[in-house]
Amino acid sequence: MKKSKNLTLKVYHKIIELMLNYEIVPGQRLVFVDLAKQLNVSRTPVNNALAILAQEGYLDFVPNQGYSVHKMTKKEAEDLFEIREVLEVGFIGQAIRKMTDKGLEKLKQKKIAYENISATHVTRKLFVLDTEFHVAIIDMADNEALSKRYRDLCQKIFLRFRTEDLRMDRIIEIKSEHENIFEAIQMRDVDLTKERLRMHHMVARKSLFPIIFPG
Repeated sequence: MKKSKNLTLKVYHKIIELMLNYEIVPGQRLVFVDLAKQLNVSRTPVNNALAILAQEGYLDFVPNQGYSVHKMTKKEAEDLFEIREVLEVGFIGQAIRKMTDKGLEKLKQKKIAYENISATHVTRKLFVLDTEFHVAIIDMADNEALSKRYRDLCQKIFLRFRTEDLRMDRIIEIKSEHENIFEAIQMRDVDLTKERLRMHHMVARKSLFPIIFPG
């Protein structure tokens, strides 16, 4: 029984990885027989993993049709972005109060990693690096449950929409906004950090939503 659960969990994470790497995209129908063959496992752990992913909202299930990758609605996106901002702004005071030199250095390295990436178009990797920068901020609050909740939230956001139509010039703007946020945190200025985080999230919504949800 334990071996079966471990295999299901392994398949679950592998499917998430396929989504992260854009090998499985929003709206795509999944054929569990093909997935089982691709992952070199039996159908049972694939079925179990797909059921879990559907329960978590990553997949849609239609009887007699099977599973497909969930495409996020505008209302879902608005709700998730709002929760993300509330968590980050709400806990930034605690994060700054508990900030250590190690935590600040980790945040700096995440900022640099995003700055140094070379890309000619928007990729999932950029979203992963952006998430890691923000997670590093949350991690400084020293609350494991909060960090896990925030990671799960970010994953739900960027696994549910396509990235190919997003603007590269927005990436340059994000680098500048990250730098401004980092500077405010480094100065331990809670109010300024909150202001810059709110602006960062507002600009993100204004730039992303018209592209993801046209019309």
